Order: sequence, then structure tokens, then C-alpha cells
Amino acid sequence: MNQLSVAILNSMWEEEEKLEEKSTMIDVAFKIKCKTLPYDHISELSNAITKLAPWMLEDNLIGVHTLHGPDFGNGWVRSENDEIFLSKRTRLILRIPKINIDKIRSLEGSTINVLSNDIQIGKSIVKPFLVVRDLICRSVLCNPNQTEEDFLFEIKEQLIAHGIFIKKAICGKAKSMQLEGKNQFTRSLMIAGLPKDQSILLQDLGIGDGRIYGCGILLPHKSIDAVANFKED
Repeated sequence: MNQLSVAILNSMWEEEEKLEEKSTMIDVAFKIKCKTLPYDHISELSNAITKLAPWMLEDNLIGVHTLHGPDFGNGWVRSENDEIFLSKRTRLILRIPKINIDKIRSLEGSTINVLSNDIQIGKSIVKPFLVVRDLICRSVLCNPNQTEEDFLFEIKEQLIAHGIFIKKAICGKAKSMQLEGKNQFTRSLMIAGLPKDQSILLQDLGIGDGRIYGCGILLPHKSIDAVANFKED
């Protein structure tokens, strides 16, 4: 690699570091020990965590990521009614303001019970947002009677209010989940081609309501395979 290429790469890295520093939120990932959980666990998981850290309920941007296991393997596809199997690499990820990093680390060493399953919470690391142009959201709260076009239009209007203008977006079919004993509906969402500064802002803000229940949390889109089957969600 010649000196010019190195200089260009260094300039790009510096630009991305400056953009990431503008974010007010950050993900904190905890090691956990837990073998299985019911697929529909986020409501109880959130309640267990916020009992230990009630201050998390004071900010609508604070979020609890849903725990995920494998969706398929060796010809097997997991049903949404099944339990999920959690590997040693599974992390409990909480999206919080950067100013609360030390505060959230008080969860280390705690044990919570979620639907009769103990989860031991271990050490944590911080995970700054990635500066990427394409983002995905596994669950956005929605009206089940909306068409896909109406849903995407509503998302577009919501983001315009924050100065974020999207040109490319695709959503999945509405599916149900239990939140506080009530049946709610969500859609998956991918937004592509964002300017880098708007990508960071959108990761800060999220989309819609229900961040504390894993809804509206934006993640980096790492592979087109991750969203290739949105229509079959």
C-alpha cells in the first residue's frame, strides 16, 4: 500500500471517529450465562433489568436489545413459538446515554429471572455505533391494519421531522409480540443509502416507540442476506 492510500485511509478513519463521537447514545454489551429462553421474552427481560436499574425508564431513547439464538441450521428453521438456545457468545446489549456507562455497569454480577430462567450478568464492554450507510431494525411497532406503503410513509414523515431524509427503505410483514400482556404488532425495517452523519443520528434516536422493549433500535446492516427474507418474516 503506497503512502497516498495510507493517507486516504487515515483520513477516512478520522472522519468516522469524529462522526461516532457526535453520538449521545452507546451500546453496552454484557456477557451472560443462560441456556434457553422463550422466543417471546423481551417484556419480562426488560422488566427484570429495569427493576435493577429503574433510571432506565426515565429516557425513551434507552433500549434493551432482544436476545437472539440461531434462526436455522441443518435444514431446521426455528418456529416463533420455540425456545431459543443461547450460546456463550450471546450478549445482553443495552442502549444507553454515554454519560450513564459507569452507572449501567452496576448490573455486573447480578442474576435476573426471566420466565423461570436465570440469567447471570457478567462483565461488560462498550460498543460504539458503526458509521454505516445501511441500517436494519428487527422490530418497529406498527398498526397491523396499515399497508406496507402506509407504514413506510409514516416512517419517512417521522424521520423528516428530525432532519433525516430516506430514499431507500423496505419493511417486512406485520407480526405479533406480547408486551405487558397485550398483543402488539411490529415490522422489520431496512433503511439504505443514508448519509453517514444521519446514520449516527438515526442510531441515536431510533424509530417509533418501545425502545425499552427492543423496538425501534437501529443496527448496522452487515449483509444483504440479513434482510433478503424480510417479506417472509
